[in-house]
Amino acid sequence: MEVMSRAFGYLPLLAVLCAGGLIGCAAGGPADSTVPVPARISDAAESDHHLLLAELALQDGAFGTAVREYVLAAQHSDDPERASQATRIAYQHGFLRQALVAATYWRELQPEEKAARLSVAQLYLQLGNRKKTIREFSAIIAGEEDERGQLFLELTGIFMDSDGPWLASAVMDTLARPYPELAQAHYAVAALAMNASRFQLALAEAGIAVEQDSEWLAVATVLARAKIASGQIEQGLSYAEDLVLDSRDDGVRLDYAFMLMSVGRNDDARFELMLLLEETGSASALRALGFLEMDGGRFEDAAARFSQLLATGEYTYDAFFYLGLIAERMEDYPRAMRAYARVNTGFSAITAQARLAQLMHRLGDGEKALQHLAQFGAQNPGFRVDMMVARAELLGEMGRYPEALGLYREVLELRPADEGTGYSMAFMMESSGDLKSSIKQLRSFVKKRRNDPLALNALGYTLVANTDRLNEAGRYINEAVRLAPVNAAIIDSKGWLHFRTGEYELAIEYLREAYALDNDPEIAAHLGEVLWKTGAQTEAQKLWFQALAINPESDVLTDTMDRFGQ
Repeated sequence: MEVMSRAFGYLPLLAVLCAGGLIGCAAGGPADSTVPVPARISDAAESDHHLLLAELALQDGAFGTAVREYVLAAQHSDDPERASQATRIAYQHGFLRQALVAATYWRELQPEEKAARLSVAQLYLQLGNRKKTIREFSAIIAGEEDERGQLFLELTGIFMDSDGPWLASAVMDTLARPYPELAQAHYAVAALAMNASRFQLALAEAGIAVEQDSEWLAVATVLARAKIASGQIEQGLSYAEDLVLDSRDDGVRLDYAFMLMSVGRNDDARFELMLLLEETGSASALRALGFLEMDGGRFEDAAARFSQLLATGEYTYDAFFYLGLIAERMEDYPRAMRAYARVNTGFSAITAQARLAQLMHRLGDGEKALQHLAQFGAQNPGFRVDMMVARAELLGEMGRYPEALGLYREVLELRPADEGTGYSMAFMMESSGDLKSSIKQLRSFVKKRRNDPLALNALGYTLVANTDRLNEAGRYINEAVRLAPVNAAIIDSKGWLHFRTGEYELAIEYLREAYALDNDPEIAAHLGEVLWKTGAQTEAQKLWFQALAINPESDVLTDTMDRFGQ
């Protein structure tokens, strides 16, 4: 699944508040704590007592108890600092509902404090309460007449940090409607729509923002991306190229290279990145070149790029992560594990620790792998919930489906707006043999988000792969293609639908298109199978072995090859 990078120049509120000591940087923790809400009577001695108990519990790793006591300490005090502290600790350890209790009290003590008001609003967003999220943010926006444009830019960063991109996009669309004259409001809607795969909305809103401020490069870049994602590939690339020629802005040049990569034009992307690297020494260009080499299976070249990246002192954790991934794909597991172990902070840490645990399991010690993830979460509370997700995924690989599904339920209790975990749980249900529950959950996503191409594709593909309800599946997949015509996974589903209906030529056409966009091993498995069954066994073999060289750990690919005796 693609993750859109945040390159808007504004830190999310969580990062800002973390730096100021108000909110933690990420969520994590068990869902076994409830917080009583006593009468709010100031009692300094009682507050100090609860604060002492909280600090002792935190030292002992009893996070549920610590959070409860911090909130009680706040509620027995008139000191807003204690309320903000309780909000921070509860959030940092993953207790969003308790954080909301503390933040609400903090706002009562300091009703004009912007950080308190934003904390309440953001917690409603992360808890998935659309109505109250809109109410809280609308009030904040209405009160910022002089700085409203800047506020929309700040909110873009806040909303990008949400676990529910579809909800965040829908909320921002509502918040921006009263301010049609603000280019920043249209930009916010467009950026979040892109993040939620609502490409037609992104195209329309970015177009309006560009009309209102034709010199704004950030929104022009979003417009170019929206054109490409909505199927206007040549128009989008031409528009982006003009931006590069007119501005010579390094960030725009890098974005243009990524746009070329997104449609499979890797040679053109390499040319642009090499120019940027030679002219500016850009570490970002060096990193992107590493991605390109990896994508083509040129692991030694990719390793050289990421080693160069390490020497720059920038993107250090990304460099170690990808060096680990390269070592893993070359089946040098000890080296891969050493590299992953060094990635203990930043956006790559979650995936690095998950892959480290998967290698432990692959080498025969699944229990040690599970313990590693639990221990890393305990030592790094900001990653606790993410380590729960990683444990669930590993348990699924081990065939321990009830435990995996139980962990997913705990995560969704903690982060009810977490769309990614919702999908993972549905797919785990399918893997466990409970297809009925899987389809039921995916149907609920489509019902809530009727124009979400990812939800439509997930349901459509599940039906295609597991049932004979091909007409129904076709309705979902065709709508997903209409909404996101350049999404490789969706095009793959369309190809597999044609394969299941016996339309092999159409199947090959769509699968080739999908593979040109993304050389994912599952797409290679599908394309190879259709080629094999249409008599092109030699081409299928070549495709499979090339894909296996790049993705030796792919179970889907190896299982497909085994079925055909390869």
